[in-house]
Amino acid sequence: MTTLFDIAGVQARIFTLPKRPPFMIAPDLAEVYGKRTKDLAEAVSRNPDRFPEDFCFRLTEAEEEQMWPHFAATSLKKRADVRPLVFTHAGAYALSAVLKTPTAAQVSVIVHRAFAAMEAQALTDARFMLAKLRSDVIVKKQIYSRIRLAADEGWDIDRLWRETSYPKHRLESAVRELVAMRILAEPLAGMQRDLFADA
Repeated sequence: MTTLFDIAGVQARIFTLPKRPPFMIAPDLAEVYGKRTKDLAEAVSRNPDRFPEDFCFRLTEAEEEQMWPHFAATSLKKRADVRPLVFTHAGAYALSAVLKTPTAAQVSVIVHRAFAAMEAQALTDARFMLAKLRSDVIVKKQIYSRIRLAADEGWDIDRLWRETSYPKHRLESAVRELVAMRILAEPLAGMQRDLFADA
């Protein structure tokens, strides 16, 4: 009897590696589709035009090593001559078309939604990080500009603090960053000694 997976169950079997799109390994996808791993490999070899490298590929040895803790928990045996076969979102969807079973058709919708939800979350996370980065840059640019003007006028840290709305520790930290980046030749007069710089 085939177990029907929900979206969360499929998502738990989707992996990511650096410079690779999200993917599922063949044994996991075979279980989801209610087939043998061998059936998936045969489907790929019989339909090479449906499975280009961005749909289906074999992991490199280094990638396999990264995935080994997961493989050890499955029935996938390590073979030096055969790297594990994996399927991207498009590959998993293409697989449902060539398997042509009622289960594959039913499960393909769940697989598609699992990948799509994961990709949507990754896009949301990326947008959030970009917005935060932009905000940080804008804030840094403002404080850096004020410090550079203060340095040009010969102000000490206390005058800069009185003339701005920034906390003193934040101003000192930003001054040290500017010195580290060689934008300022030295810290402003009156700053506390940086104990870490002397270590």
